[in-house]
Amino acid sequence: MIQFDEEHLEAIERQRHSASGAAKQRRWMALLGPHPGDRVVDVGCGTGPFSRLVAERVAPDGHVVGVDVAPEAIDLANQLADGTDRGLLSFDVADAASLSFDDATFDGAVCISVLDFCEEPEAALLELHRVLRPGGRLVVASSDQDTRVYYSHDRELGRRVMQAIADRAHDPWIARRLTHLLAVTGFHQLDEVVVTDVEHEFRPGGAGYVLAHGFRDHLVTRPEIGEESYEAWLADLDSCERQGCAFYSVTTYGYLAQR
Repeated sequence: MIQFDEEHLEAIERQRHSASGAAKQRRWMALLGPHPGDRVVDVGCGTGPFSRLVAERVAPDGHVVGVDVAPEAIDLANQLADGTDRGLLSFDVADAASLSFDDATFDGAVCISVLDFCEEPEAALLELHRVLRPGGRLVVASSDQDTRVYYSHDRELGRRVMQAIADRAHDPWIARRLTHLLAVTGFHQLDEVVVTDVEHEFRPGGAGYVLAHGFRDHLVTRPEIGEESYEAWLADLDSCERQGCAFYSVTTYGYLAQR
């Protein structure tokens, strides 16, 4: 599985500021619908981009706490939130399956692109159910990893790379069973949103470009890929950009649920 070290976390931060990443965050925000005074937990917050946005919505009397299992993520989240009122926003290291909060602490919860990498996703959802107040709202979203595709001239290499990227997740297909997981953990599903990112460029700042480079450490250590094949794949993507046929896409499934 992929290692969420500082370099990869910085790549994720850049990806979430891409046009497609920002568009998805707007969709998740619309689903969550936070209000001033709400208390919200962002589980698997990474470097905290969504936590920072929610904090703006719950001001002046609310509070957002972002938690992540990776200390490196929390360190970066604190750095990026420098200057933010810590009465409004805080970060802490925590496992999604074992949260330290009391029962019924939060009005809202967010779990974006997290359950794919959890060994116990059901346990994580049970914890989210526990820390939400009755009637509290949860937004959970995951990409179907087998829908993450790039166009490349070398189809055989492209297929190998796509499978290796998908298999970095503990469960690359968890998006296909989120409805079931929400039901068995006691949530009532209110809404479903399907978001398909499509980019026709392979340039710095685009989600596909950022992720392709961010996957490097994972791909070069995979025996079926290795450094030579990875560099050949990147060169192929650059060639597609020059020829005007670049393409990147992934489909993400988001749900609004209620305790």
